[in-house]
Amino acid sequence: MKIQESLKDIARKNPKLHEAATCILELYAEVGHVPLDPFFEPISAIVLKKEGTELHELFEVHAQDLTSWTRHISSSTICRMRSLEEPIVENLAAGRTIAAMVLLRSHFEGAAMAAHCLTSLSDAARKNRPEDLSDLIPKTLFGTSLKKHGDKESVGKLLAISEGNAFLRICNAVKSLDSFYYQDVAESELEIVYSLLCDFSHPNHRGVLDFMHHVERPDGWYISYSMEELPNPEMAVHALEILLVSMRSGYAASELLRSWRFQQKDNSTIDWHGPSEDDGARIWQRFLQRPLDESIS
Repeated sequence: MKIQESLKDIARKNPKLHEAATCILELYAEVGHVPLDPFFEPISAIVLKKEGTELHELFEVHAQDLTSWTRHISSSTICRMRSLEEPIVENLAAGRTIAAMVLLRSHFEGAAMAAHCLTSLSDAARKNRPEDLSDLIPKTLFGTSLKKHGDKESVGKLLAISEGNAFLRICNAVKSLDSFYYQDVAESELEIVYSLLCDFSHPNHRGVLDFMHHVERPDGWYISYSMEELPNPEMAVHALEILLVSMRSGYAASELLRSWRFQQKDNSTIDWHGPSEDDGARIWQRFLQRPLDESIS
């Protein structure tokens, strides 16, 4: 397994990362056993939220819609995150920090999406208001950045009639991830982490400093760039720690979503059944990797 060899190499170069590397490998193996069971997706009516806009919402939200949506988000999050983990770790082991951080940002956003959906679902269930999810469901399933170019013939052919604008703000999703992972910490940590990842993903100069060499002169600096990236051991430590947090929180949120059950009592009433105590304990230990004697809030 390539990820195992890469993690061993990282831990060999920096023994302080042995524990994080071990936790990542254990979690990677655990997720490999998650069953991506097939599920039924019902036909749903999607309408414009306001006249003259491109915002879509479900006409009505029923139990089958919730079942389908939670399975979509859970399964797609697992597939997205897992497909990125091996190349993230391989790039870190090879000293390619910028490539690892760009991939890690996508991984982190996937985790944030799952946490945001879980938080929104829990709020809707608490209030018994399935209609509160009527716009989030199509945003997460049918949102596409291509929609803003839909008037162009070349793009219009690529779009399905159900697809709408992707108006889910990632900053809100990151806040949900922060609240989910650091449940009893007042100060936000993950918004700062996300800003760091964006510095590497966006064309910011800060993200490419490891390609730059400088020699100080009395009246300035002599600058040169190299095609090869200089090793950045400190950033590699941050990256591996971020990956572990992203894996723990994203997979835990995905598994909690998959554990929800919904039953339609009549045309307008839903019975909401959240994760069982056994599910909670399993996810707490195996995916968040926390001992059961810690408080579950």
